[in-house]
Amino acid sequence: MDDAEKIAQQALDCAKSAQHRCDKLEADVSDLRDLTVSVGNIATRMGVVEKNVEEIKTDVKCITSRPGKLQDKLIAATLTALSVGLVTAILALILK
Repeated sequence: MDDAEKIAQQALDCAKSAQHRCDKLEADVSDLRDLTVSVGNIATRMGVVEKNVEEIKTDVKCITSRPGKLQDKLIAATLTALSVGLVTAILALILK
């Protein structure tokens, strides 16, 4: 029975070792699941941040284009005033 007891003890030691490794792997798998959920949450947040950045870019483009529009309006008003003045001066000379 001495050999049988040694074999049984070796089998028991092997089983304990395997159980210890399985317990450690279960903890690792749990950590990986938590990490996967966290990465999913980060991806969702990044999508929201990306959308917000696009909105900000659109707003900035709109705001930066306003001075150009104002300048164009001022130039058009100035040209219109000069044209009206020139036409008025020509009509005044003709009708004099």
